[in-house]
Amino acid sequence: MMDKVLQEAELVQGRRRTRRAGSGRRVSRRREAVQAGEAEQAVPAWVTSRKPFSLETLPDGLSLHDVLAWHSLPAPLVAVLAEGDLSVALARLLNFTSLALEKSTPLAFCGPSGGGQTLALARMAVRYVQHERHVETTPLVIACEAEPEGAARLTAWLKPYGVPVFRAATVEAVRAIMARKGAAQPVLLDLPKASLYAPGGLVAVREVIRQAGAAPIAVLPAGMDAEEAADTAAAYRQLGAERMIATRLDQAGRIGSIITAAACGLALTYAGYAPSVRGGAVRCDAALLARRLMVVPG
Repeated sequence: MMDKVLQEAELVQGRRRTRRAGSGRRVSRRREAVQAGEAEQAVPAWVTSRKPFSLETLPDGLSLHDVLAWHSLPAPLVAVLAEGDLSVALARLLNFTSLALEKSTPLAFCGPSGGGQTLALARMAVRYVQHERHVETTPLVIACEAEPEGAARLTAWLKPYGVPVFRAATVEAVRAIMARKGAAQPVLLDLPKASLYAPGGLVAVREVIRQAGAAPIAVLPAGMDAEEAADTAAAYRQLGAERMIATRLDQAGRIGSIITAAACGLALTYAGYAPSVRGGAVRCDAALLARRLMVVPG
């Protein structure tokens, strides 16, 4: 199957699909969720609670040092965070920032295989479509995959929202697609899956970022080994990444990898708490991380 290169006719068709998805008779949120293949998710208390962390919220019989150690945080970070107010300590240690689609700079999502980068990209595209009124600004989504199956899930997530996905097996194909984008279109790139520890494992990722002039966004899951999270964060920092999205906070028990990666210089933007393309993520800040750290086995 040859690469699907964006032609002007296809671009117009994509805008028409978006117009149909964004206008006409309204459908219920439940129906939209079913169309997108989503399951209704209860929002965890650590997401919705507005109470800041305090010593009273510590699990019975555990000190703050115990809680941080259980989350597999490296000893130096435990020492920094275990003294005083946890939210304040996290705010001092880590950086938090916003993340929005940019019309001038493509955003390239990258991370370890299975870490949730494709879902994070889909969420960004859906949120953008739902908040924008002009079909000309429909995001241009490119799956940088050699095999067509690699773009199938992304296509399934975005089709109900009228967002077409274009597959590019080579850097040249990525550039050809981007050359035909609308002037107001933001671009989202789902970068190739790569192994950090394989020889030359990030070469393809680096080349796409360079050729596309993209800003890499690191997507890292909770539950990783903290040392591997540090390695991964350092590697993507070398590729130019300055921001990260934390994922799998609903599935992993320990989130020390997220804090470790952020401490390596990646500013936290969003935290994923449900496997849903619509919603399922919340802006990340020190108070949210402090509450999530208190989620330990009883």
